[in-house]
Amino acid sequence: MNRDDVDDVRWGWTCPRCNADADVERDPSSKTFRWVCSENPCPAVGFGFTSRRRARIALRDYRNRDENVYR
Repeated sequence: MNRDDVDDVRWGWTCPRCNADADVERDPSSKTFRWVCSENPCPAVGFGFTSRRRARIALRDYRNRDENVYR
């Protein structure tokens, strides 16, 4: 994680698979944070993050990696 990651992490982003909103929430069973796609049939989820900020950064990084994949 670098210093640029500090900016603009107060809000969630969109799901890399279907472009729907992805919510960041606390997982009550593990006390960690996760991001979850809000579209019902979409299975995208990221979990096990120590903070909301880390979950959002991971979601952004995942989306950036997904956009840069040659198809």
